[in-house]
Amino acid sequence: MQKLYLLLVLTILSASHISAQDCLSYFRYSKDEISEAKLCPEAMKADIEQLHEHILETHPNPSLYCGVEAFVGGYKEALKSCSTEKTMIEFIQIVTRYLGVMKDSHTNLNPRDYLYLGPKDRAVLPFFVARIDKRFYLESVYKNDFPVGSEILQIDSYSMDSLFAISKRMSFSEGNAGSAQEEIAQRMIGATFNLLHRAHLSDKAKFKLVNLAGDTIVQEAHYVKSIQYLKDRSLDLKGPVHYFIDKDRRCVLTIESFDPISLKKFKKHIDACFTEIKKQNVQELYIDLRDNLGGMLRAQEYVLSYLNLSGGPLQMNYLYKRSHFDRFALLPFYQEKQFKNRAERVYPNGLISQEYDFYKSPLGTTRTILYAYTPQNNLNYTYRGKCSLITNGSSMSASVLFAGWFKSTTRGEIIGTQCMGGIGGTFGNSAPYSLDHSNLHLMVSTLKFTPKDRSSIDLKAIDPDHVISINRQQLIQKKDPVLEYLHIQKESKKKVK
Repeated sequence: MQKLYLLLVLTILSASHISAQDCLSYFRYSKDEISEAKLCPEAMKADIEQLHEHILETHPNPSLYCGVEAFVGGYKEALKSCSTEKTMIEFIQIVTRYLGVMKDSHTNLNPRDYLYLGPKDRAVLPFFVARIDKRFYLESVYKNDFPVGSEILQIDSYSMDSLFAISKRMSFSEGNAGSAQEEIAQRMIGATFNLLHRAHLSDKAKFKLVNLAGDTIVQEAHYVKSIQYLKDRSLDLKGPVHYFIDKDRRCVLTIESFDPISLKKFKKHIDACFTEIKKQNVQELYIDLRDNLGGMLRAQEYVLSYLNLSGGPLQMNYLYKRSHFDRFALLPFYQEKQFKNRAERVYPNGLISQEYDFYKSPLGTTRTILYAYTPQNNLNYTYRGKCSLITNGSSMSASVLFAGWFKSTTRGEIIGTQCMGGIGGTFGNSAPYSLDHSNLHLMVSTLKFTPKDRSSIDLKAIDPDHVISINRQQLIQKKDPVLEYLHIQKESKKKVK
């Protein structure tokens, strides 16, 4: 009887052991499905500990915006959330919730990446919605003929409120830019839906809609290969700079990115626009930075050179932390050698000597260096007319610094919606990093940019002087809400070659 009892116990323990091994210690994107495969608690906890340690080693000040107690509390809560096995998409939400405590938009992961890293037979349904007065309206569905402007009530078994809540958990913020975070979350709803389950080309998604006639209908949408969508999307990308000048001598200059392939070409594009502004005696200039995710500070400073009425320097404090991921550690060998040679020739004089002192300091050292730079342009021209800035929730990083300068110098009005950042500057210069077990790909800030005139921590968001967001009728008619507000007729934009 004892032998039978012992055999029974061993059988149960063996079955439990096999069941416990159903979770994964290592996630493989090419084989494992993000919404189905589960990670083991020990693997997730190890990754959270690894991430926390990496942030402490590389981030210039992870508790600057939230305080030490909140930062440590976020870490402990993340560990606690990993006590049972979780799907990869659930683990991503644990990680983003922890990172979100820092209020640093540059320390993040992009959930959209995981739609294209997974198994090759994974299909996607790209679609976009607009959130207007807390309701969700259809903007577009890729390769499907849907009535634009229809109110979406539900997609398959997911309510729109639940999709929005998950999107918000996976989105990020900078400082107290809460409205911008909600705008980002709205844009992520389509990606969130695709991440929550695995789909194949033969699948159909059911949209429950209230159409333009007020009838509640159900319409099916088919999926596409992710590679097909990425290819078509790349063909739609425009140049970084384009503009038009209307009959009333009003210019709309759109800068889609401060991260050009060539800074020299970027400057040439900006020069071409301001050449026309000067030639045509433009009376009003509107700089559109909507959806400009940022990029090179030298690019945004070059645009400011045309707007800087005082002619004085732009003064910015850089907070560095010495690590294997900082700006100097990641220099290519030949650039590092050039930097050292130049610094040693002028040492101890000049700004480069301060950088060299930091470069030689031990790992973990933090240092603030003031950069004072008076931007000059090739035309030696300053536009002194009326100037306004247009932003939205996807105006980030260098665009936030641009908006902060615009606001603090009272150069003109800001129109649109809240940008992703505050008047006190932004983090930046993110370096990629991967976690060992989940294979999560993240970005972690290595710099903090703070305008010199902001001596104390300032998390206040940069709110527009005129909040202009899209309404349902403009969505249906595909009208630009800001240009409608300004009574500017949208014209073919000149892409500078």
